[in-house]
Formats: sequence, C-alpha cells, structure tokens
Amino acid sequence: MSANERKVLTMSDAPILSGVNVVTDLDAAGDFEKKHTPYIEAVREGDRVVVTVKVGHYVAHPNQPDHFIEWIAVHAAGVPVARFDLSAVAVEPVVTCTLAVDAGTPLAAMESCNLHGVWVAETTAP
Repeated sequence: MSANERKVLTMSDAPILSGVNVVTDLDAAGDFEKKHTPYIEAVREGDRVVVTVKVGHYVAHPNQPDHFIEWIAVHAAGVPVARFDLSAVAVEPVVTCTLAVDAGTPLAAMESCNLHGVWVAETTAP
C-alpha cells in the first residue's frame, strides 16, 4: 500500500473488541473511525471544567438494539472520574460532567461500542 492509499475497513476486518482504538489523524480517518471517536469539549467555568463528550459528532453513530454505545467514561490525569451507562434508546450519546481540575490536566474520553470495542480521544483542561 502506498503512502497515498488508505485501507478501507470493512465489518469483517474492523478492530472488533481488540483493545483501545485511537484515531491519531481525524482528517485522514474514514467514516468508520469518525463515528466511533469521542468528541470532547472542555470549558472552564471558574474553578471547574465542564466536560461534554459526544459520540457521533463527526459522523452519526447508529444506535439500534444490535449496534449501540454501551458506555462513555471520562478520565482526568489517568484516573476514572465519571462513567455513564447507556442503551440503544440513547439516540444521541452525549454526556456532561463537571470536574475540579487544574488547567493543563490531561482529559480522556472513552466510549464502548457493543460491536466495535473501546475508542478514546484526549485533550487537556483549559
């Protein structure tokens, strides 16, 4: 495969439940990766940071009885600080939590798709 070619993942060769999936370049990612990569918005409000995580922000993720987001978790400085369990009736998986963290604290959002495993995205607290 040349440097200008991208492998297109199909359901048969997708990284199904194969550890944590990280997309390092969203511009080069396909729809499969974009629909699973969490979007993190972190906004400072005084001494707190409001963190909103959306799955399906870049490309809509289907949420049906046989294919849905099971949970979304937020980590601060590598420590789990919030987890939201979801079901197929959560048509738009969006969660928000408020954290007392310093500016520059590493934040990570993780989500689990029942078919395609765990996906993570990272940012830092403002």
